[in-house]
Amino acid sequence: MFGSLTARENLIAAAQEAHGSRIGRLFGPTYAGVTGQAQVFIDRFRLQRVADLKAGTLSYGQQKLIDLAMAFVSEPELVMLDEPAAGVNPALVEDIRQMLEAQNTERGTTFVVIEHNMDFVMRLCHRVIVMAEGLVIAAGKPAAVQNDPMVISAYLGDEVTR
Repeated sequence: MFGSLTARENLIAAAQEAHGSRIGRLFGPTYAGVTGQAQVFIDRFRLQRVADLKAGTLSYGQQKLIDLAMAFVSEPELVMLDEPAAGVNPALVEDIRQMLEAQNTERGTTFVVIEHNMDFVMRLCHRVIVMAEGLVIAAGKPAAVQNDPMVISAYLGDEVTR
């Protein structure tokens, strides 16, 4: 995200990289064909109120939404998300979860999520892989992984198993 650009300009920049031909990007109008795509993601990620404000002046949560919208504006098949819920207030965490779920359900986008907020992960993901000290200790459906003794021991300590 570029703090000196507006939210809209950030989305346009991200969309330009993925849409159109190389010759069109070099010689066409700056916003050719991507302004509408940017608006779709402004609406989808609920950025209407801040779309024309400089991204650097926005709250961390709003910047996180811009980052997410930028990741999806090119409509990729796979997106890797590194702690999308980190540092975000609980109400926005739920909004982000819903937005990602909609992106998966409506657009078929697959994503790999690295996240420490287990409630977020368990409510969002269809399959979970848990690692501890660089090793996979559990994999499967959220409910099974959440109840796995190795996961409980690794993340909640031995006190839980006593």
